[in-house]
This record gives sequence, structure tokens and C-alpha cells, in this order.
Amino acid sequence: MDGTRVSPTPPHTRPGPRLRSAWWLSGLVAALTVVAATAGLLDDGLYSGPAALVARIRGNDLATLVAGVPLLVVALVAAVRGSSRGSLVWVGMLAYSIYNYAYYVYDPAFNDLFLVHVVIVVLSAAALGLALTDLDVAVRARVAMRWVGGLLLLLAATLAGMYGASLVRQAVSGVPPADVLPLPQAQVHLGMALDLTMVVPTSVLAGVLLWRRSAWGHALGVATCVYVGMYQLNYLVARYFVAQAGVQGVAYAEPLDLLIPALLLAAVLALVVPRREGRPRAVRLPQVPRRVRPAAHEGRTARTPGPKVPDRRRTGRPE
Repeated sequence: MDGTRVSPTPPHTRPGPRLRSAWWLSGLVAALTVVAATAGLLDDGLYSGPAALVARIRGNDLATLVAGVPLLVVALVAAVRGSSRGSLVWVGMLAYSIYNYAYYVYDPAFNDLFLVHVVIVVLSAAALGLALTDLDVAVRARVAMRWVGGLLLLLAATLAGMYGASLVRQAVSGVPPADVLPLPQAQVHLGMALDLTMVVPTSVLAGVLLWRRSAWGHALGVATCVYVGMYQLNYLVARYFVAQAGVQGVAYAEPLDLLIPALLLAAVLALVVPRREGRPRAVRLPQVPRRVRPAAHEGRTARTPGPKVPDRRRTGRPE
């Protein structure tokens, strides 16, 4: 082997047209999201429906404006600068934008920003598709992959089991499913549909691939934890708005509501933040007794020194 050092990071390559298009589309998504969320917060008559529904949507707007847009912009800037970890968070925020604004698009009630919400979903989906074609899926957190995969599989199983039990009970007894928040049946149906078609499948896929320590599992795991965790934060703010509106039977927060986003945040950090390599421990080797070499005088017969013979070269005397 020669003495050439190999760089641990791949050489920087110029982004392709699809990736640059995804960046521009994401910028438009961020700008339109600011417009839509700000209008929803400032215009009290924009949304129609029961007080719980209006308060929930306005809570969504606040969480998206305060946390969602800044996180999308920061992740987008990091992705443009070449950060592979930032790219994974960016992809997760695009998925959050699709999931979040699907509630607005598929809401039976129209509002003045319906077309803006549709454009946000379409642009987010287009940017997500373009980003996935040029995504760095290098594995960097093998130690954390399995427990994060188990967490996502547990989340998917919990949602599927909870919704499945409600739907079976409806089929048997005719009692319609209910939400923690007193929302109309159309909203409960929409929430179940989005969770069963988006959250559960992506959580299962990412969880299985993470458990198998796949490179795509790492990428999908980060994206899934980001968008699901972000929407859990969204739900916390929305629940606060509903309780603040005076809706009976709704508390400001529940312990489980705080636990889920905390676990998902820990999962994202475990997959994204680079681990510091510890200092190698010194290994104590077994002590091998040293072989003592005998001294030069040992084992020899002592000799009696004879008479000193004068040096003829010095004295110059004949023998």
C-alpha cells in the first residue's frame, strides 16, 4: 500500500438541475406559507366552522409560521451549502408541508386561500420528488439506527391499532370514531385518512429499513421523524388554541402529547448529530518475564594475574 491519504468525505460535485429546481420550489413554498399562515392569524373570518375547528386551524397557522417556516428555511440553506444532514431535514419539512396543508386542501369548507393551499401542496410534492432523485443517503449513525427504527414501528403500530379498533367498533355498533378534540366527523375522517395513508406507511418503511441498517432507512428515518415530530408540535399549539377558546373537555396538554415530540426530536438528533469518537483505551498487555543475560565474568574460571612483563617498545632493551 502507498502512503496516499484517502479523504473520508466525497469530493464536492455541482448540484444538478433537478436539485436546483427543488431548492427554488422550496423557496416558493416558504414564501407562500408565510402569506397563508399570516392571513389565517390576522383574518378572524377566514375560516368557518365550529369554534374548536377554527381554533385548531389557527393554532396550525401559528406553529407553522413560528417553527415550521424557520426550520424549512434553515434546512434549505444548509442543503444549498452542501450539508447532507441539512438535506435530510429539508426533505422532512417538505413532507410536513404536504401533510399539514392537506388538511386545508381537503377540508369540505372553502376559504379565500384555497388556491394558495393547493399550490403549497403541489409545489411541496414536486420539490420532494426532485429532491429524492439526488439525495445523499450515506449512513452516519449506525449505532442509533435500530432503536429509532423500533420507535417508528411502535408509532405505526399504535396508530394502526387505535384507528383499527375505532373503525371496527363503528362497523359493529355504529358508533362513529371520535377525536381527542371535539371536531366534526369530516375532520376526524380526514385525520384518520392522512395518518393511515402517510404516517403509518412511511413509519413502517423507515422503521424496517432502519432496523436493517439500510442507507435509505437512515434518510427516510430522519425525514419521517422530522415531519411527524413537527406535526406533533403543531398539534400541541392547536390544542392550546382550542382550550384557550373555551371548548369544554379540552385540556391545554397531556403528558403523552409532550412525550411523543420529545422522543422524535431525540431520534432526529441521534441520526443527524455526528457522534464524537472517544479516546481509545490503553490495553494492558500481560507482563512477560525478561530473560536476564549472565554477566561477562559469570561462568569463567578466575585467573591469577602473572608478573608484569615490561614493554620492550617503551624501554628499548634487547631480550
